[in-house]
Amino acid sequence: MKIVCLGNEFIEEDCFAKEVGALLCGEFEVVNVKDSFGLMGIVSSGEDFVILDVVDGLKEVCFIDVTDLKVDSILSVHDFDAGYVLGLMGNDVKIIGMPRTGNKEKILLDVKNKLATDYTD
Repeated sequence: MKIVCLGNEFIEEDCFAKEVGALLCGEFEVVNVKDSFGLMGIVSSGEDFVILDVVDGLKEVCFIDVTDLKVDSILSVHDFDAGYVLGLMGNDVKIIGMPRTGNKEKILLDVKNKLATDYTD
């Protein structure tokens, strides 16, 4: 299974998913996505993948439903974000949301536990 990590490694509050994703290398194929166009390529490839991203307000690792994502209207290319791309794909996309900060080892274990469960539970 491919793990697709979203976020910006140059912004402290947006890089945690990529840091946790780096710890999953070796067990999973981990891909860091820099922008929505890269995400669109992976989503449209037909490959099996799970998205890992930080989510404001989360206290623990959990599955996020695509319908829970905030999607604003697109006025320019700058508004073409991950929420919009994933919204186009429907409800079949698996997303593991995680807090922006916390104990990295505990969050890593929680992510692994989510990866081992069935998304439909």
